[in-house]
Amino acid sequence: MHLPGLVSLLLLSAPVLAAEPPAQDPKALEAEIQRDMEAFEKNMDRGTPIPCGHPPMRPERISGEDLQFDPARITHLDDEESTYQMTCTFKLDGKVTGCRMIRPGMGLDASQRKTIKAWRFKPAHYKGKPIATTCTVSGKLTPRSAN
Repeated sequence: MHLPGLVSLLLLSAPVLAAEPPAQDPKALEAEIQRDMEAFEKNMDRGTPIPCGHPPMRPERISGEDLQFDPARITHLDDEESTYQMTCTFKLDGKVTGCRMIRPGMGLDASQRKTIKAWRFKPAHYKGKPIATTCTVSGKLTPRSAN
């Protein structure tokens, strides 16, 4: 037999020569995953933020004013851009930190940072217990009064 024929024969018979892995019982696999998840949840630090979603439920604002924007910074925006989006971290104590504007592409000014610092939120819950989260917040682009 010539070499290319031998290689072809070996390649065609490789699946037959390879040992089949033993099939895992689906119920045993599910039980193992459940045990791993329970151990993870028991040992997790609820103060370390996780992404918002369902679960956990979203945090709910209980105090603080809405953001207002400098009219000069928002007059150039289209009518469709009448809302803002930003990501923030919501701590267990209800404080908000690490806010970053996503849309429209502008940073937060000192007045907005002061407003956010005064916000208080009811924390999100995961399996009936409060948990820190990082979520997207949106609102209306409201012009600041000229006072």
